[in-house]
Amino acid sequence: MEDLSRNLEKVVKTHTPPKQSKRAGSWSVLLLEDHGRMVFLGKLKRLVIPLALVLTIATVSFAWLLIVFKSTREDNRNLSNALGISRQKIISLRDEKDLLMIRLVVAESKIKNKESDMPLDTNLSVETRADSEDVDKTASLPDKKQVEEKTAFAGPEKFQRIAIEDFIVLFEPDTSALKVQFKIIKTSQSSQPLSGYVFAILKQNKANQNSWLIFPSVPLVSGKPAMFKKGQYFSILRFKTVKFKARNETNPKRFKNATVFVFAKTGKLLLEKSFPIEITETVSNRT
Repeated sequence: MEDLSRNLEKVVKTHTPPKQSKRAGSWSVLLLEDHGRMVFLGKLKRLVIPLALVLTIATVSFAWLLIVFKSTREDNRNLSNALGISRQKIISLRDEKDLLMIRLVVAESKIKNKESDMPLDTNLSVETRADSEDVDKTASLPDKKQVEEKTAFAGPEKFQRIAIEDFIVLFEPDTSALKVQFKIIKTSQSSQPLSGYVFAILKQNKANQNSWLIFPSVPLVSGKPAMFKKGQYFSILRFKTVKFKARNETNPKRFKNATVFVFAKTGKLLLEKSFPIEITETVSNRT
């Protein structure tokens, strides 16, 4: 019987182990199927570096977006706070404005009450005569344009004061045009605008209304415009220059007197002012 142990010892002594390769180590991924078959995934190593690069870029992008989001949210918060402060300032200014308006209304009411308590001087009204002889007699007065002025106030127009100034009548012989121009002035201290309608009537005499020249043209009732809304509309804070014009006038010198009517928007007569006039000839502006 052979000595197996001795033979095994000889084999071990004579067997030299294989030398390890000096080549750098490498790694592979193997997958084992259910049936014991091994699948080698050599391409996975080439995908690891791109995947890592993509992951790094995504991480950096997410961090940058997070920083931008926080910065934008902080800006929005600051803007929201600024908006709230602005709204509070607007509310406080609005309250202050309402308080000032209340004080202004109270002050105006006190002034109006004082004005209503003051008696009107009726001696300032001078009635003009109808015929030209009586009109010439007024030349001896200090002011040739002393007038008959009737003022009526009611409702919202009670404390409104208006006046007519710089009334002139121009005639252009080359164009046969007759122009009427004057200023309507608000003399009250109210800050509210004054609106209404104005008429001007040139009269040859008081008896014959058919000879009157009416601006704008409207029918008359008892010597006054019957339709107040047909007048020239105005809205003033201080004053406005009103102009009227008539064409094909051949004998403007026949007009000796003029009357201006001012109506409120409600139709209430605010002013009726009559005075003598002089026709001034001028040259038209046509080139």
